[in-house]
Amino acid sequence: MAALDELKAYVREIAEISSAAALAAWDQRTHMPPGGAEARAKVAGKLERLAFERRVSDRMGELLAAAEREGASSEVDEALIRVWKRDHTRHRAIPPSLYQKFVETTTRAESVWEKAKAASDFGLFRPYLAEVVDLVREMARLIGYTDSPYDALVEEYEPGMTTSALRPLLGELRRELVAFLEELARGTPPDKLPRGRFPLDAQRALCRQALGWIGYDFQAGRLDDSVHPFTIGVGPGDVRVTNRYQESDPFSSLFGALHEGGHALYGQGVDPQLGWTGLSGGASFGIHESQSRFWENQIGRSRPFWQFAHPHLAHHFPTLASTDPDDVWRHVNRVRASFIRVEADEVTYNLHICLRFKIELDMIEGKLAVDELPARWNRAMEDYLGITPPDDAHGVLQDVHWSAGMIGYFPSYALGNLYAAQITAVAEREVPGFWDKVQTGDLLPIREWLREKVHRHGQVYLPDELVKRITGSGLSPDPFLRYVRAKYGEVYGL
Repeated sequence: MAALDELKAYVREIAEISSAAALAAWDQRTHMPPGGAEARAKVAGKLERLAFERRVSDRMGELLAAAEREGASSEVDEALIRVWKRDHTRHRAIPPSLYQKFVETTTRAESVWEKAKAASDFGLFRPYLAEVVDLVREMARLIGYTDSPYDALVEEYEPGMTTSALRPLLGELRRELVAFLEELARGTPPDKLPRGRFPLDAQRALCRQALGWIGYDFQAGRLDDSVHPFTIGVGPGDVRVTNRYQESDPFSSLFGALHEGGHALYGQGVDPQLGWTGLSGGASFGIHESQSRFWENQIGRSRPFWQFAHPHLAHHFPTLASTDPDDVWRHVNRVRASFIRVEADEVTYNLHICLRFKIELDMIEGKLAVDELPARWNRAMEDYLGITPPDDAHGVLQDVHWSAGMIGYFPSYALGNLYAAQITAVAEREVPGFWDKVQTGDLLPIREWLREKVHRHGQVYLPDELVKRITGSGLSPDPFLRYVRAKYGEVYGL
């Protein structure tokens, strides 16, 4: 096993450099002063380049070839070779100098995006985004593709997924959800919750409590504020989450905490033997998203959850003490077109993703210029959701992903919703008294079931293989569509 041992030692060096880069990224988004942005871009670029050069080096190719000749004696070793060979092959086509430029550009772009969003000024962000798009298109060209340059990008986040598979899948979702929205328009759930101001410190306390309910380990992570909520794995024993808060809405931050907590449970639940191997991430970003959407929606927006959580909500926010659990359950399950993706309900959320998928695809295929984005975005919002954003902050500037160069990522959100529904259907059968446990706040057995079925495997299995192992079938929109029809049919009394 000498070759495999050498490969593992080499991979560990890369993982350790990436850990330093992750810590720099976390600091940039949470505590770094604005004046540090330019220096941080240089540091981040250097760290990422060091890791990148090792990933694509001749030495990595030699070690992978030797390990393949030697052969793997376990699923983990097979996965190690498979994942790193894929990574090496994809990224070897990209010159290290180009990758460093990409990291430096996106680091600057993210800082500018924060300012542009605050000012609701796309013009401020436009030249930075244009440069990011040019770099991403060049990398897609270098990686190579068969049908669309978008294939080279989406493969980074969803191994095995293609544009030709996404088009009909998202097309079917759009058709079915638009038809269901027309049905829901015939009824309106009562909304008895009083409006008011909800102190941010009380929201932070409730969010920290909610993370504890689902089993987030604060000895292996922390909760901080950021402009856009995110989860980041710094290394084994260190998976951090952030959140944002609005004084007018305590539920946005609560669901943000459950969402990011779901991501973090994945990272905290990976088998320790996968630490420093590059296999401690999720099977795909869609599978990772399934875990965040599971806790945010399947659990957090369920009636049993609010039968448990309502007294805690009332404790933190006394103005809500006059409500009952069903009042809150109906409030958090209102369906209405909204400008902000992260605050969208379960029925309309995937329409936000369908919109972004089409815009990204046209942008990468050269059919849409960056200058045209705000107008195109607003027209698409009208077409998909029947509303027009009042400004750029509520429209084209709302998401951080493009500033970070994460083009091809958005479909993972829709895939995560589909995976979550499939996984929930199995959990309901296999976890004894599933909904009784939710109603009493006994959520740790559910976390343990997820840890066994999903989390501990990291990237050992490809996403489609993992889903088949858990559910017995591949990706399908049917469980999700059944779920939303049943749940929202009940909420709206259809």
